[in-house]
Amino acid sequence: MAWSTDRSVVLSQVATRVIMALGVALGIALPFLCAGDFFVGRAFVHAQNILLLLPAYYAFCAPTYVALVALDRLLAAVKRDEVFTHGNVRRLRIISWACFAAALVLTISAFVSLTFFALAVIAAFFGVVLRAMKNLFAAAVELQDENDYTI
Repeated sequence: MAWSTDRSVVLSQVATRVIMALGVALGIALPFLCAGDFFVGRAFVHAQNILLLLPAYYAFCAPTYVALVALDRLLAAVKRDEVFTHGNVRRLRIISWACFAAALVLTISAFVSLTFFALAVIAAFFGVVLRAMKNLFAAAVELQDENDYTI
């Protein structure tokens, strides 16, 4: 059984959908975690601290799910062998803007924990990288369009 590009794309799609499901499960479970104190690893976490995370988490969910849905559609297009298309350029643009929106939410949420600021920097970095990829894809689509019109 050899590893192929198709299997890699399927694995990426499955991972994307699992992350979506885990995010929904955490979104449902998080308010119930505020009912009492509990242990996370070796650290004792007070419910009041989790309560502060709720608005930050739910605000972070919106751009995250926009990015995950766009990523899932991008992977579906790649699976159909539609790589350098205007639709994929649009999807990469959506994902990059979602990263910037997530970075903004995390920066605003940094008053709860400085960890959010570090995550905001990482999200902004991913937004810049995806923006560069979008520009590369746009140039490739332009070249492909020119080749299609050349006899």
